[in-house]
Amino acid sequence: MPDSADPVTLIATFRAQQGQGSTVMSLISAYGEVVRAEPGNIFFDIYTDRDDSHAFVIIERYQNHDAFQQHLGGAAGAEFNSHLGPLIEGDGSELQFLRMAP
Repeated sequence: MPDSADPVTLIATFRAQQGQGSTVMSLISAYGEVVRAEPGNIFFDIYTDRDDSHAFVIIERYQNHDAFQQHLGGAAGAEFNSHLGPLIEGDGSELQFLRMAP
């Protein structure tokens, strides 16, 4: 189990529905500005697949578990997810939580 004082780093991946790539990119870009201003956020980087502009990868890091929990509890995240959900394939982002390799 990770220490609650350790940084929280995750990768979120998802794919925009056909024809929704630019809308999703605009939505993520605006949300990224909000997240980067949150206390405890270290970075929120947005990527698309080099060969598929509908495939998105977001890499995020927070100072610790408490900062990540504050991020999750924010109203901006709920609003973002409600707008994003209908524009992407599947039931939402696939999340992968990372830890530093020894």
